[in-house]
Amino acid sequence: MIVFVNGKYLKDNEANINVNDRGYLLADGVYEGFRVYNGKIFKLKEHKQRFQRSLNELKISHTLTDEIETIFEKLFEKNSYKNSDELFYYIQITRGVALRDHAFPKEKTEIGIYAFVSKKDLNEKAYNEGLKVCTAPDNRWARCDIKCISLTANCLAKQNAIDEGFDDALFVHDGVITEATASNVFFVKDNIIYTHAATNRILSGITRNFVIDLCNENGFKLKEFPLTIDKLKSIDEAFLTGTTLEVTPIVKINDISINNQKIGEITKKLQSLFKNYLQENFYKKS
Repeated sequence: MIVFVNGKYLKDNEANINVNDRGYLLADGVYEGFRVYNGKIFKLKEHKQRFQRSLNELKISHTLTDEIETIFEKLFEKNSYKNSDELFYYIQITRGVALRDHAFPKEKTEIGIYAFVSKKDLNEKAYNEGLKVCTAPDNRWARCDIKCISLTANCLAKQNAIDEGFDDALFVHDGVITEATASNVFFVKDNIIYTHAATNRILSGITRNFVIDLCNENGFKLKEFPLTIDKLKSIDEAFLTGTTLEVTPIVKINDISINNQKIGEITKKLQSLFKNYLQENFYKKS
């Protein structure tokens, strides 16, 4: 696979970084992940805005230009991908190279940029049959709204869930369900859709925001209001949203079966609306 590292396009097994890069030493950087349909990036503008916000919040001095698109186009070409391929585009920016110190470098550093594009099909089994998830203490730092490359707590929670026979974990902070390890979570109760508000406790997902728009445009009742863990037994439906998940149902949480482990009607409708949008905006022949 051809990747992009600091201005160069190289085979992944030939690419390298300086060992003093602060991203390597201190996870001092941010990233963004994009979904690609039919050769086009989904919600490019929104992703770039969030990426820039993350850079600003970490005080990394860099203003995004059309480099995001240029790097993608060259990686797409150099890896001989086709429009029919469903792809995932990853790019991260670090503060750059400096001797290890918690304080930011006094002298301006050259940022580090790494990017790749890989094939990533939707998990059809999970999409059509649903996920089984558990709950886990939300022991992450308090700035989950920044998409930083430090993801140890997320990785541990995901692996612990897998080790216990689940597909993923839902974080719980002070009795409130916040989000999953790499996606946002929605619940349905009495035909009302609930999801955690976009505070510092969650990442404001691009797909999350798109699904909220779909709900508002199609007459669904939605409240950006968190669900407490004690309410889990009373919910009718649940689903995750994310760049590589779209709208993926949850059919079991801990030992609680959701809707008899069948995908709910509101979830199905949102899946359909999502697919219709993709068909109209990415696959429709002019």
